[in-house]
Amino acid sequence: MKFSDIKQILKDGINGFRLSYFSSNRSRYGHIDKSAVVLLPGLCIKNNVFLYKNTVIHEYHKLITPKGRFIMKDNSIAAAGLTVITFNHGYYNVGDIPNGQGWTDYFVDDVIVEEHVWIGANVTLCPGTHLNRGIVVAAGSVCIKNIEYPPYSIIGGNPAKFIKFKFTLEQQIEHEKLCFIEKDRLQISILQNNFDRFR
Repeated sequence: MKFSDIKQILKDGINGFRLSYFSSNRSRYGHIDKSAVVLLPGLCIKNNVFLYKNTVIHEYHKLITPKGRFIMKDNSIAAAGLTVITFNHGYYNVGDIPNGQGWTDYFVDDVIVEEHVWIGANVTLCPGTHLNRGIVVAAGSVCIKNIEYPPYSIIGGNPAKFIKFKFTLEQQIEHEKLCFIEKDRLQISILQNNFDRFR
């Protein structure tokens, strides 16, 4: 075995240990509830990650959050392979190139996942994505800022778009009553308006 191979194996082993240790260190998160679960392996900058009650992020996640926050609210789950990006490079001037003048002019936009959201495998959440309450995101989808995702909908594609509602309007109202105290419920008028606009 060559010395360069041994050197690479040691380097990979040390890097794996470092990622595993720091990935399991809960004190480094912006906020992580004691009931939240983050399964390894995964990669993230934790100080901008906020995970609330009963949230779960499965293995092989990449939370690219050196700027901007990733917020995941109660009872939401992401399957394996979640990618979250909370910033982008400023690469929009005519004549500019990647790693050119505007490259360090960052555009920062938080990614927010509301309550009761189920995110399928290998989903990407781009800067500014807002997943409303009760959404189901199909595996492999790419969610972006400029598309509205109504509560209790099933979305998918690249870019992800509304497919259908997972509940009837009556079921949405019933779910709100069963799962949320009155002050935290979505107003029936909002649910009705979304249902009329999207179905």
